[in-house]
Amino acid sequence: MVLKPNIAGYYIQRSDNDKKYKTVAKIENKYVAHWTDTKLKPNHTYFYKISTFTTQGIPSFAKLLKAKTLANIAPVPWIVNGGLKAKGMVKIVFRPHPNERVAGYYVQRFNDSNSKWENIATLKPRLRAEYIDKGLVDGKLYRYRIVAFTFDGLQSPPSKVVMAQTLQKPMAIINVSASTIFPKKIILTWQKIPSAIEYKIYYSDSKNGNFSLLATTKNTKYIDTINKNGFSRFYKVTSVNKYGLESMMPSVCVMGATLAIPSKPIVSIEQYAKSVKFILSSPDGRAVKYLIKKHTNNQTINIHNVHNGYIDNNVQQKHTYTYDIYAIDANGLVSKPSEVEVEF
Repeated sequence: MVLKPNIAGYYIQRSDNDKKYKTVAKIENKYVAHWTDTKLKPNHTYFYKISTFTTQGIPSFAKLLKAKTLANIAPVPWIVNGGLKAKGMVKIVFRPHPNERVAGYYVQRFNDSNSKWENIATLKPRLRAEYIDKGLVDGKLYRYRIVAFTFDGLQSPPSKVVMAQTLQKPMAIINVSASTIFPKKIILTWQKIPSAIEYKIYYSDSKNGNFSLLATTKNTKYIDTINKNGFSRFYKVTSVNKYGLESMMPSVCVMGATLAIPSKPIVSIEQYAKSVKFILSSPDGRAVKYLIKKHTNNQTINIHNVHNGYIDNNVQQKHTYTYDIYAIDANGLVSKPSEVEVEF
């Protein structure tokens, strides 16, 4: 193309209907031979007038052109819930778009908090036709759709909406029992949850404290060994299914306790000239025997396996004897002593 020496560039005008034209470009370089119009409607005919202008800005007669944009691409033809069985995940599967102009897809998920569809992923190339959404809330229903896009930036209408629900948590455990009758241990029991493959035991040393993981077991019984007497502890138990989903933490805890030491014995005495008789009883009924420690002249004598009474004949006149008497229960737990002083 031979241009006149006084040509400076081009004016380009566009119309949607060949009636009203709008200048959309001024090209101030007469050697430019290409220009691209963008952000147009798909499947639409546009009318253009192209004219030159001189160095004085005087335009020439315009040349009329007509051009039609390509039709929009159809929606993704088929989309389903992939039925993924995994914690906090869903899988969306769809058929690859048949149009080879498609470069990829936008995966959109409906946001319930603001009632909007949001792009959550971009999939490329065209044959990549599945998406796994992760980190989701257990037992929640989600909505998805797919929008295809072309190499030249066109987008298809959205696909049909597909529903997908994450796996439900297993049933919560609400009937845990904890023992209070065993020495130095607490036994927990609960009913079996059909879908559970294991259980998690959490504990706290206070009712309203933070609960920490104590143990995991496949059984419906757990023994918490504690080397303390009369020690209380609070528990919560959850179930876990084969997908790794854990049930809700119970709002209410259960208290267990190790067995406390028996109450110290009640002691009655009958004093004679050369002996003293001890009559012993257990206020809580737990004592099966008693231990008497006799203190005299910087010496301690242990008298074992005493039952309801004991007579001490080994005494001397003008002496004072001190006795510490302990109750012992069937588990071997020893009470605090009852102290008795006898003077002859």
